[in-house]
Amino acid sequence: MSYQNRFRRGLHRFLQALEKKFTHEPRHSRFAEWRDQASFRGFGAFENPDKYRPGPGEPLWRSRQPIDRPGVCTLRDAVIYMLSPRATVAQDPQRRLAIIFDRYYRRLTFPGSRHLLPYLLRGEWRRWWRPRRRCVHYSGRVAVLSNYVSDRTNYYHFWADNIADIWYLRQLLAESEMPERYLMPFSDLPWQRRILEMCGIGVDQVIPFTVHEWLSVDTLIVPVRDKGATLSPPWLAHAIRDMADWKNDGHKSPASRRLFLSRADAPRRRVVDEERLHDRLRTAGFEILTLDGLDVREQQALFASASVILAPHGAALTNLVWCRPGAAVVDFLSENHLLACFRELAWQTGVDYHPIPCRQVGGDAEGIEGDIEITLEQLDGALKRLSEKDIGRVCM
Repeated sequence: MSYQNRFRRGLHRFLQALEKKFTHEPRHSRFAEWRDQASFRGFGAFENPDKYRPGPGEPLWRSRQPIDRPGVCTLRDAVIYMLSPRATVAQDPQRRLAIIFDRYYRRLTFPGSRHLLPYLLRGEWRRWWRPRRRCVHYSGRVAVLSNYVSDRTNYYHFWADNIADIWYLRQLLAESEMPERYLMPFSDLPWQRRILEMCGIGVDQVIPFTVHEWLSVDTLIVPVRDKGATLSPPWLAHAIRDMADWKNDGHKSPASRRLFLSRADAPRRRVVDEERLHDRLRTAGFEILTLDGLDVREQQALFASASVILAPHGAALTNLVWCRPGAAVVDFLSENHLLACFRELAWQTGVDYHPIPCRQVGGDAEGIEGDIEITLEQLDGALKRLSEKDIGRVCM
């Protein structure tokens, strides 16, 4: 590591430590009320003693420590600044994250919240000062959703971070305490509107992250829990199905379709020379398709009809929560992008999950953008494993 990089990292850590002196946690703020998840017995049902244990051949997943004390914070007279992450982190200039202050502009810190001072010194101060006189006020109760990943168009994060946050609030708050509006990453895409409709949330209740630079709120509600793709709460799959009012027993016909979900129409993490695989897949009885143009309900029905799904790692696999127990999913991941989010959803759904790390071709070191190569040997090995174990033949 060069001297300049060591200096930047050291300065960044110093600024974070300096800012920490002027922040406080929700439990220590006289303007906040804290609801601890541990005081609600209903979550104990999801603590399965037979939780997933990685097998000997599984990759080394990216991970982080779980939140010690998840819960819900209710903050009176809150002020919110919508931070724009630096371009090297987010290619979309419309991405935002909410920085939350009390009435005296003292920042509240949550697990996963961003430090503000390093951004201000990199030029964010121009946005910080200019619009403060145009702070928009919302009366009543507003919840800030997700606020861990700034992606506003990702199907997985919309379900797992936004919608699951609403479910979480419904478990910990009385109906009279529920928010009237939701401040959230939102791009007004047709599938986002459809999901909100399915979950009983009106689009008029949504305040997109990109609408205002500064907001003030009478009462701000903040769900504090494990989010993102590296750590999932044990109730996540149940929450998604519950919000969508999904019941697998409504599908009487056996699930027997074998699907390969292509990312040929995706801007990143495509399969290089995917056509090489098609003959083998068709011989093994697989349909090759993309989810482009399918309504959310159609995606639900598609996954509920499948006994085996092969797919390069991508947000479309969020739909495995609609699969029948006993179905099988083979996830082809970039060797540099090993996230266990779909392993957790599969375990919570009763789906057999088989990860296969693949060589990355080009792209960034993080593996977010780079395409992958699935060799014929890897595909044959996956098909052989499924046939030997008689996995995913027919799911009733």
